[in-house]
Amino acid sequence: MSREQKILDRHFQHWRKKGLITTEDEARLREASAEVPRGRASKVVRAALGALGGGLILSGLILIVAENWGAIPRLAKLGAWAALQCAFLYLAHALGERFRDRPYLAEIFAFVAGGWVLAGTALVSQIYHLDSRPANGVWLWLALVLPAAWVLARRATAAVVFMALTAALALETGTRESWFFAEYAEGPWLFLAIPILAAALISWLPHPANSIREWVGAWVFVVGNLFLLVFGATQELDRTSLGGAWLIVAAAVFLALAVPKRALPSAWDSLTSRILVVLTLLPWALLGSAYDQGNAVDTLTVGLTWVIQLALAVMVIRSAVRSGSTTWVNLGYLALLAGILTRYFDFFGEFLAGGTALAATGVLLLFILYVLEKARRRTLAREESA
Repeated sequence: MSREQKILDRHFQHWRKKGLITTEDEARLREASAEVPRGRASKVVRAALGALGGGLILSGLILIVAENWGAIPRLAKLGAWAALQCAFLYLAHALGERFRDRPYLAEIFAFVAGGWVLAGTALVSQIYHLDSRPANGVWLWLALVLPAAWVLARRATAAVVFMALTAALALETGTRESWFFAEYAEGPWLFLAIPILAAALISWLPHPANSIREWVGAWVFVVGNLFLLVFGATQELDRTSLGGAWLIVAAAVFLALAVPKRALPSAWDSLTSRILVVLTLLPWALLGSAYDQGNAVDTLTVGLTWVIQLALAVMVIRSAVRSGSTTWVNLGYLALLAGILTRYFDFFGEFLAGGTALAATGVLLLFILYVLEKARRRTLAREESA
């Protein structure tokens, strides 16, 4: 029996005792509720298949042009691109109007239309041998696809804008003549700042894709934990010289602290979101440009990194329990397990050469897994009874 069904059983039992529902009412309610999990699962499957299908359409069309580049006349290339672009836009609108109960059909072609704009930009640059910074082409893609966010009432367009903006900012930080060039970016600053900034900015579009916030939150949490674990264990990923890229970081941190609900997951409350961003970046703020083994502050920062990684996992679990998010509870416990295992092998790795030590390690790991799994189940049980 699933967790949702157990919750329903407890509620139905309580309502029957109170005389609020009859047996017939309960049967009808159970029948209606049985549709909800299937609907959610099918929605995820449709989204995955839709993204895969749209990506394959784009890839296939680009490969067709590439394989027959010399045989296709210049005007035919441009004409075919324009005709396909109009067809994708028409289908994104027409399918949305005709099949209102199946919006994913329109979303697929809205996504393909946005990606086809980038293909057209590359096509024109190849035909006329245009040479420019790679970032300029992506900025042009963003400028061309942005009006569609107002014309097409599709969340896929917001996803394309997010991809374009993220790619443009990333390319700017890697281009030496750019205002936002970063000479060294081994720390998590840009890895977290760019998606946070892009997600926050597209949240002001007429039809934002709220799922982007969830994916950005997962990225921030997973990547942040990865940086904390690697630096705590090896003192690597420490060198930072961002230069003009500090403007991107400053804008992202400001938006994450000022309006966290526009960039970070709904399962995190505002306080959790703000603390998580600050604590994840705190060790690198204390390090400065790089880790110095002889510096007392930097040595203490290594220990602080371990504490922060565990604290963030606990904070996410608590916030997930309050919001009723099983996914984030599981991710929080996974982060706890990763932190414990990393610390164990970091502290005792050089003593694990013999067979006895390896066997004892295996027993210890199984015990840790048992304890964490038991705690996870208790946490989910408290969530269900809340």
